[in-house]
Amino acid sequence: MRNLPFDSIKRLVKLQSNQHHKKWIKNAGADKNWKEIINNPDIIPELPRKAAGATFCLMTGHDCLAQHLNRIGCKDSPICPLYSDNALMNAEHLAVCSDLYGSTNIVEKYWDARRK
Repeated sequence: MRNLPFDSIKRLVKLQSNQHHKKWIKNAGADKNWKEIINNPDIIPELPRKAAGATFCLMTGHDCLAQHLNRIGCKDSPICPLYSDNALMNAEHLAVCSDLYGSTNIVEKYWDARRK
């Protein structure tokens, strides 16, 4: 076995560690709703900050919409407070909520719903 410089060994160990971590995170996130972020990590960084924040929150399900706030115990009901049809306030409902008719895309609707 030949002698390798310390920097080369360090680089090889780091490479192996990163590969192991990527494999682990891919397996851990395989059945999660945020698996798309793992498979295509360039989705979020390419967006403007406001859109990236809304997209990340909606993709992971960790947003300030009523269903998530109810799940973590901050809100009594997961029902949409803007809409009277007893619909769950989540990303799917956000796209069709009639009270957010002035907004044209999902990012605007997300921020409008947070303000109301």
